[in-house]
Order: sequence, then C-alpha cells, then structure tokens
Amino acid sequence: MNFSFSGRHMEVGESLTNRAREACITLSGKYGIEFIDVSVVMKKDGYLFNCDISAKTNSGNSYYASDNANDPYVSFDVTLQKIDQQMKKKKKPGHCCSQRKHQVEINDFDNSLEETAPMIVAEFLDNLPILSVSDAAKRLNGKTKVFVFENISNRAVNVVYIRQDGNIGWIDYKSMP
Repeated sequence: MNFSFSGRHMEVGESLTNRAREACITLSGKYGIEFIDVSVVMKKDGYLFNCDISAKTNSGNSYYASDNANDPYVSFDVTLQKIDQQMKKKKKPGHCCSQRKHQVEINDFDNSLEETAPMIVAEFLDNLPILSVSDAAKRLNGKTKVFVFENISNRAVNVVYIRQDGNIGWIDYKSMP
C-alpha cells in the first residue's frame, strides 16, 4: 500500500500518521480488499482540522471523503468512517460493481469427453475497473494470471496476462483490425 499523510498549515506528528496507517490497514482487512494508494491530507482552518482521504483499491474502486472537527484525531476518524460507509455500500450483494457467477451447461460437445472436461463457469462483470495498462499489469501476480479492465485512454475492454515466457501480454480489442 502506498500511504501518504501530509499537513497543510500544520505539522503532522508520527503518532497520528501511524494511527492513520493502521486504521487504513484494518479497514481494508475488514472488507477483504487491498488499498493500492491512500492519501490523507490534514488542513488547519482556524480552530478546525479538515481531513481529506482519497483511496484506491485493488478492485478498481476509488473512495473520497472529507470532514472536519476541532481535533485532528476526531477529524480523521469521522472521515475514515465515511470511507467505511462507502465501502459497505459497494460490498452489498447486488450492487452494480459486484461480480456475479453462473454455472453454464454446454450440451453441444461430445458426451464421451464429459467425464474429463472441466466445468465452465461464466463470470459476468457489471462494472470493469477503469485503469491504465501499466496499473492493470501491476495487478498481475501468482494468483492473478489474467486481468480484464477498461482502458482509461480509449475506454475499450483490454486484457493483460502473464505469458508463458514470463512477460506480460496486452490485448487491446479496440485497436485490433
């Protein structure tokens, strides 16, 4: 997780920074996701402390919240609670960004192969993450060998995958002839 905590018109202490980092790690664990990038900005405005939190997750979702209080710790806690509420809404089953899985039976193939043929599971994505090719490639790892996303530059569905030679392959459907 890329974590940054900065202060405007104020010094941010190590205690608040560490508390914020730990709270973000706890929140990501609560929903079983990973924050890729978290930016926290604390601003002093008169007697109030305004906290802005911006977070991007490995599932392609982005969250933003802002709130203020007369104490920087309270300001951070209230703002993070807003992020928690946003994540809870997106986690609900049936939400537009949830992934649905359906079993599909294929009846037009040789029945003698049925015993050895793997089951085909169709996965429908309601909302593809919008990423650059390099950001999508960063999501490839030992568990994720293929990643489907919407390319931020041309809004086309793209695929990145780990090739057998260890390099990363990229399929851009819109630019293919």
